Amino acid sequence: MFRVKASYKTELEVNAPAAQVRRFFSDFTNFTDLLPGIEKIHREPGGVARWTIGADTPVGRVRFSFPVQQTANRIDSIEWSPAANESENLLRYSVDLAAHDGRTLIHISQQIELRRRRARELHPALGLIGEGPVNAGTQRRINEAIDTFLARAREKLESGAS
Repeated sequence: MFRVKASYKTELEVNAPAAQVRRFFSDFTNFTDLLPGIEKIHREPGGVARWTIGADTPVGRVRFSFPVQQTANRIDSIEWSPAANESENLLRYSVDLAAHDGRTLIHISQQIELRRRRARELHPALGLIGEGPVNAGTQRRINEAIDTFLARAREKLESGAS
């Protein structure tokens, strides 16, 4: 089994009320507008949302589709997990919120995993490159993209425009 994996976990405090922060992280438009690499997110029948993510890589442009379903939708937590029948393109995204004194502490986590029987099912060159370097490059790109998103999110939330 060939796997490409990356994860991101951090916390961020913003000067905005929790209800505003929750609305922001519940709105897919904010992800497509502010998160580099997210080409589109659209809802499908049955509660599935499909995230289409693209990236330029050393082996060319790649694009993957991640079907997810909401697994938590509480006042202090939002979570999207791989759709029940998905076994190849896995995405999990969660946000936990803790409000205090008009500020909100955000715990954000995202994991991406691509699973294939053989590397060449993802791209012919990946068998030569190997899992280690591919995972390292993917992790670096995920870190950069989410760091950019969170900086933009903070700016938008603290300006009151969510």
